[in-house]
Amino acid sequence: MQEVWDAIREGLGWLLAFFYSIIPNTGVSIIMLTVVVRLALFPLTAKQAKSMIAMQKAQPEIKKIQAKYKNSKDPQARQKLNEELMAFYKEHKINPLGGCLPILAQMPVFLALYQTLNQIQKFIPTDSQMFADVCGSATTAAQCKNPQLIFFGMDLTQSASAAKGGFGSALPYFVLVGLVVVTAYLQQRQTMRAQTQANPQMQVIGKVLPVVFGFIALSMPAGVTLYFFTSNLWQLGQQEVVYRKYHSPQGAGGGGRGDAGGKGGGAAIEAKSTEVTKDKSGGKTNAAKGADNAAAKGGGGTASGGGSGGSGGTNRRRNNRKRKR
Repeated sequence: MQEVWDAIREGLGWLLAFFYSIIPNTGVSIIMLTVVVRLALFPLTAKQAKSMIAMQKAQPEIKKIQAKYKNSKDPQARQKLNEELMAFYKEHKINPLGGCLPILAQMPVFLALYQTLNQIQKFIPTDSQMFADVCGSATTAAQCKNPQLIFFGMDLTQSASAAKGGFGSALPYFVLVGLVVVTAYLQQRQTMRAQTQANPQMQVIGKVLPVVFGFIALSMPAGVTLYFFTSNLWQLGQQEVVYRKYHSPQGAGGGGRGDAGGKGGGAAIEAKSTEVTKDKSGGKTNAAKGADNAAAKGGGGTASGGGSGGSGGTNRRRNNRKRKR
């Protein structure tokens, strides 16, 4: 197990050194590493967003199922409720735990990056440009005593709570922590915006969680905080894309049906107006029957049916009037 863990940290160190060889900046190297990790996790995070949208849309049905067993005195009511919910999730292909997968998948990266930045000289290749820049004249990890990863005036191996040198030196660290809080809040707000029904508990969590993230970021190396901030920015953009693609607000479909219904209703009115024209046997004329058929097709729920039905009824009515004249 330790060998696997060492391989993960050495892999992160190699990636950081590789990105540094492209753009010799430690902060940029961490940002590029974050992008690579998020790209690798994209299938999981996209699945998470789609699962969350499906859960939100299914909330009315889920509440109906829960209401069935709310006041039940059956000792097995809880088990039956869980079984029915699981069957409902399976039928609609919803994974209630889908939102946890991306977070769990990133935890090893968080922990490995935390340890890698704390002892960066042990995990980056000694023959790399990054090692030469952060360790100076040292040629081995043992000789590199005080490696520094400088980015916007911050040593990315230090945390905001351990920053030294007065307010001016500590300010960039706290600005970075503040950015983590702000992006986490925007991310939670984005999630709440996509919900079809307000959930008071989720709203409270959405307000508290960014603050919790801020307190965690205070004690993390600034490099991990930078990873956290970049990851939040990525998540904001990715969620927006996924929500726009898969989340159709309530009423959008209904608007189309309402439009079709309106056209169908127009055809029905035309049918009513032609019913006054009767033949000698007391039956409806061909125009009235044609308009009735048009109304039936128009009211069936499709916009094309309603439009074609209404126009068909109108043309037949005009032909009938010409024949009478």
